[in-house]
Amino acid sequence: MRSFLIPFMLSLVSLSSTWGQVPHIKPNSIITVPDRSKAEYEKLYARFDETLDKEVELILENDAFYQDIYSPSANSWWWYCNTDFISVKASSCLLPSDNYSYQAEQAFDADHDTAWVEGVEGQGIGEYLEYEFAGGCPRITTVKIMNGYVKNDTAWRENSRVKKLKMYYQGNPFAILDLQDSRSLQCFDVGELGPHDENAPNWTLRFEILEVYEGDKYDDTVISELFFDGIDVH
Repeated sequence: MRSFLIPFMLSLVSLSSTWGQVPHIKPNSIITVPDRSKAEYEKLYARFDETLDKEVELILENDAFYQDIYSPSANSWWWYCNTDFISVKASSCLLPSDNYSYQAEQAFDADHDTAWVEGVEGQGIGEYLEYEFAGGCPRITTVKIMNGYVKNDTAWRENSRVKKLKMYYQGNPFAILDLQDSRSLQCFDVGELGPHDENAPNWTLRFEILEVYEGDKYDDTVISELFFDGIDVH
């Protein structure tokens, strides 16, 4: 019996070690979040759309954040509008207060003024967001994260931010995303994820908080946006 158990246990140790060896991914692109709200961007674009104001056009053309997030020609915008996204859920959420909601959907609403905030005691280690997609969803190549409460500098500094985020693909550990402690949009290349097959079952991505940067005032850990870019969108 002992001679059988030894190789069996060694194989388990080896398998466990393999599962634990997921790569760390650093952001390949970082864009500072400007001091403009989504509503202000919408007013600027409406002004340009109505008047073709060259000054406004120049402002928007030179704003990297706008070009990546809100511009009608942005890749992220096209992916967001055309994807077969099903749902996003969270392990916990901070209770609403002062007409502000902190539900999981706030991390996937194309609005950098809103946010998901975990709702457990402490800084939310182990809490997560989980996204579900249809089998025919366009493949994901980039994960984009606005880390912390980015709507303004005070909210960003007062609340905790994610330092390490563990990413699961179909329930299996896939990577650890190493986030910088900056009020920014951080983009991570993740290869090609998803079957892009109408006959394939639904699939999931989960993002679990492993480590945080502490806020100056609150323990609550915040993610303002966690969304995606990819291919197969026409």
